[in-house]
Amino acid sequence: MDFLSNKVLITGCNGFTGKYLKKYLEGNKYEVFGISNQIDKDDSAIFQCDITNIEEIKAIFKKVQPNYIIHLAAISFVQHADIQEIYNVNVIGTQNLLDACAEIKKSINKIILASSATVYGNQSQSILDEKLCPNPNNHYGISKLAMEFLAKTYFDKLPILITRPFNYTAPGHGEMFVIPKIAKAFTTKASELELGNLEVYREYNSIHYVCEVYYKLMISEAHSEIVNIASGKTHSLIEIISLFENQSNHSVSIKINPLFIRKNETFRLAGDIKKLSTLIDLPKNNSIKDVITSFLL
Repeated sequence: MDFLSNKVLITGCNGFTGKYLKKYLEGNKYEVFGISNQIDKDDSAIFQCDITNIEEIKAIFKKVQPNYIIHLAAISFVQHADIQEIYNVNVIGTQNLLDACAEIKKSINKIILASSATVYGNQSQSILDEKLCPNPNNHYGISKLAMEFLAKTYFDKLPILITRPFNYTAPGHGEMFVIPKIAKAFTTKASELELGNLEVYREYNSIHYVCEVYYKLMISEAHSEIVNIASGKTHSLIEIISLFENQSNHSVSIKINPLFIRKNETFRLAGDIKKLSTLIDLPKNNSIKDVITSFLL
C-alpha cells in the first residue's frame, strides 16, 4: 500500500456501519478521519459537521486532504418523522459533499456513496440485480434513488462508486431492526416476542463481510458504477430463531402480530452478486452462525 495516500474520510463515522468500518480500516493501516453530526470528545480525528452546510464540509476537507471518501451519513430510519430533513440530508448533503470534493486540489482516489437496496422497492423477481428499474416505495428509498441520479452527473468529474447494500447486522445495530430485536429477547431471557411473517427469506449479512467489501471496492479500479453489496445468501426468521435457541439454550414464544406483516410480501429477496464478484474477490467471512453468536457473547 502507498502510505502517502492512506487517508480515509468516513461520513457518518459514529453510526453503526461507520464505527465498524473505521476500526477495520485502521486495522489495515489506514489513517481514518470521520464526520459526525455530534461532537466526539474521545476521538480528535472525528469532526462535527452538518453536511447540509457545504462550508463546514469544505473546512474539514481542507484540513484532512483525504485520499478516499466513504459517504455513509444519511437519515436511514424509514419512519423518520421529518420528510424534508430526509431529502436535505440524503440528497442535498450528498451534493454538498461532491461539490466540496470537486474543489479539492489534491487528487481523490475513490468516493464511495452508500445508497440502499431499498431503491429496488417492489419487484416481480426475488434476485435483484443492478439492471432492474428502481421502484422505491418510501421516502428513504426515493431519497437514495435521487442521490444516485445526482451522483451520476458527477461521474465525469470524480471517481465515484455507488453501492446498494442489502441487510447486514451486528451488535450495536438498532433494536428497530429484526435481528437485534430477536437477539434482545434471547439475551434478556424474554418469554414472548412479537414478529411478523417468519417464513420470508432475506439476507442477514455480517458487518465484517460488508466492511471487507467496502475496503476491497475502495482500493479497486471500479468507478462510475452502481453495485450491490450482497451475498445472495438468504435465511428465514424461523431459521434465525432456531439458531438463537440452539446457541442460547433459551426458548421464546413467538406471537405473530398482523400489523408487522406486509401485504403482498415477497417470499425471498436477495441481491445478485455477479457484478460485485467481477469487481472484487468476495470475502469468505459471512457465516450466519457467527452473526448470531456475536449477539450472545
